[in-house]
Order: sequence, then structure tokens, then C-alpha cells
Amino acid sequence: MKVVSVIDSFKGCATSEELNQAVLSGLPNEVWQEKRNIPIADGGEGTMDSIYAAIGGKWVLVESKDPLGNSIEGNYLITSFKDKKVAIIEAAVFIGLHLLYPTDETVRKATSYGLGLVVKDALERQLDEIYVTLGGSATSDGGLGMLEALGMSSTDNIEGNPLLRSTDVAFEPSLQLFANTELFAIADVTNPYTGENGFAEIFGPQKGANADTVNEMEYRARQLAEKIKEQYGVDLAQFEGAGAAGGLGGAMVLLGGTIIAGFPAVAEMIGLEDHFQDADLIFTGEGKIDEQTEQGKVPFGVAKLAQKYHVPVIALCGSRTQDIGAMDQLMLGAFSIHLGPVSWQEALDKKQTLTSVRTVAHGLSRIFLRSN
Repeated sequence: MKVVSVIDSFKGCATSEELNQAVLSGLPNEVWQEKRNIPIADGGEGTMDSIYAAIGGKWVLVESKDPLGNSIEGNYLITSFKDKKVAIIEAAVFIGLHLLYPTDETVRKATSYGLGLVVKDALERQLDEIYVTLGGSATSDGGLGMLEALGMSSTDNIEGNPLLRSTDVAFEPSLQLFANTELFAIADVTNPYTGENGFAEIFGPQKGANADTVNEMEYRARQLAEKIKEQYGVDLAQFEGAGAAGGLGGAMVLLGGTIIAGFPAVAEMIGLEDHFQDADLIFTGEGKIDEQTEQGKVPFGVAKLAQKYHVPVIALCGSRTQDIGAMDQLMLGAFSIHLGPVSWQEALDKKQTLTSVRTVAHGLSRIFLRSN
């Protein structure tokens, strides 16, 4: 029999590959003759690693700037996909929330300039396509920092969040850069650029912004969106995901880029469907499964894809809510890995987590086998 494990990382605890291996190590080889460990991500943390594990490529080490302007080094991936030479850049590597302690002050200082430097480096390599994953960013600058690194000019030279400095900007020559290279923004959210579900209102507080800063960012973002619509005929309100990563999605639309959903994009790149066609059982999961999981997260995407081939799916998670929406109808069940009450510190302990995953997967596989 064939089993496939395709679990998203438990953030701050264990990687996708580690979780998959824990599942597979708990299943007896004499029953499961074919085991597949498929690292996965939905456009956030771990996306490059997932793609590299599937199709390989070359890591490129670059110097850049973190959200607060400090020097930082990081890798991006150059690989081949559909006979095209492409770059995969994770925004969070260079401007990730994990690189600072979020406060209102950091929101007012943080800029996506460092990401722009990396995109510029990839552009200079004359690639066919550039993919930028937008999950996990620390910035809420409307994408202006990235555009600044690509040639946008401003009437001031003040450091900090460019959205809060001035919206009197000139985007040329940045708008001409992608004439020969396609740009894709991989987003795991569909939030608009402005409004009650826009990047300022929804993600600003998560990144440390107080109410006054949120209101100021929203006001400036509306001004900027109106300017873009009037001068360039691009209505950011029409693009789902324009508010991803503090407005980076919208900035990439302005550059002529396309916003694409995270899970389908990654699944296609790694050839996930090929692994499902003759599988007998699939394990998936993520740190928390709730009613929001069906909004493009890995477990939902896996379950929908598995449904195409009538393969049963079991989801594992750190925690779950009673109501998990449509997920309940798509899989055998979603199960917490914890064997009893645990503290937050214990829940994030990698060794304990992987041991629990192995134990729970072993028990669930036995139930599955006895019911078939």
C-alpha cells in the first residue's frame, strides 16, 4: 500500500519535512510498502524548501536589508519550471516578522526595501519568471519600499515606512522593469488593498500598529490607490490579494505582476497531484485547523485534490476548533497530536511534537486498516 504525508510546517516548532518523516516512521513497512514524504507550503514559510525538494535548483546568496534597514544575508532559489528559468523569493527571509519584535514603532519604521533589492538582483539575471511568496512579512508600507529599491522616487529622503512619509511619489522607471520577465506574487490571503479588510485594518494590529497608526496607514493607502488609479489606470480594489504582505500584492500588480493563490501554485510546481493518483491514504495538517483553513490553506487544498482520486485524508494539527467548516466533509477527520494537556512551551517543543505525531499517526493508521 502507498501512503503520502504532506503536512505544512508547525510554525516555530517543526518543518514540513520533519513532520512528514515523523508520520511515516510510525507506519509499519510491511503494510505500507511505499511511503512518500512531500514537503509542502502555501506560499509562506518553507515554500522555497518545498520546491527545492521536488525539482532542485541553485541557491543564490545575496546581501540585503531587513525591515529596519539592518544588513542581512539570505538565499533565494533559481530553478527550472515548465522549461523556463525562474526565481523563487520568500519575502519573509528578508523582511519577515520574525526579524523584529513587533511594536507600533517598528510598524512606523519597517520597509520592504530589502525585498526590492533581492527582486532587483533576480531581474539582473535575465530570468523568464520571478515568483515572490508574500507570507510572514513584517511590513505595512503598501509595497512602496520594494518599489523604492526598484527605482521609484519620492519627494523626501526620510527613513522609515515610506507609506507614512509621503504619497507624492513617481513610480517610473520601476514600471518598465518587467517588460521581459513575468512577475508572480504568491499569496495565502485574498485581502484587498484598502477598506475594512485591507492590509492596514487587518494586518496592521498583528504587526504592532496602534489604532492611530492603523488609521493613518489606511488614509495614506487610500490616497495612494486613488493616485495609481488616476495616473496609471490600475484599480487595486479589483485585485484579490492586493493587501497581502502589507500591500506588497498591490505593488506587484502595479509592476504588471499577477497575484496567484499559494497552495495551487506550490502544488503545481512540486507535481503534488502525481503523488496522489495511486495513493491509498494521505496525511496532511498544519499547526491549527479551524473554519479559516478552507480559505486556501494546505489541509484544505490537499483534501480537495485527494477527492479527485477518491483517496482518504487524515489531518493532524496542534489544535483544532469544533467547527472546521467544509473540512469535515472532505476528510476522515482532523486530530490534535497532543496526548494530554500541555503548556505552550511544551506544545512548541520539537522533540515532543514529533514523538506525538508519530504516536497518533500510528494509532490512526491502525484504525484505518481495520476499517478497510
